[in-house]
Amino acid sequence: MVGGFIQGLDGFSPGALIAYYEAMINRPDRVSLLKSFNKSILFVMGEFDNAIPLQDGLKQCHLPEKAYIHILHESGHMGMLEEPGKSNGFLEEFLSN
Repeated sequence: MVGGFIQGLDGFSPGALIAYYEAMINRPDRVSLLKSFNKSILFVMGEFDNAIPLQDGLKQCHLPEKAYIHILHESGHMGMLEEPGKSNGFLEEFLSN
């Protein structure tokens, strides 16, 4: 699945990829939202995530009042594609509670 996803990225122009990365770099910090949000927050993290290393993600899990934390042990940053069954299971469980 991931291989097909990555192959599908061939159609992006260099300009589009640059704009995407610039938007990610310049996005606003949302830590205050994690601290003030009064509902449960679901964290699903990939053990091999290079974009948001696991240790960095874990540092934010204590910020919300209530957090559900799941680690995908065979995924990087795209766990919803790399381990879709587990990712969907975590989401379904979170939404049903």
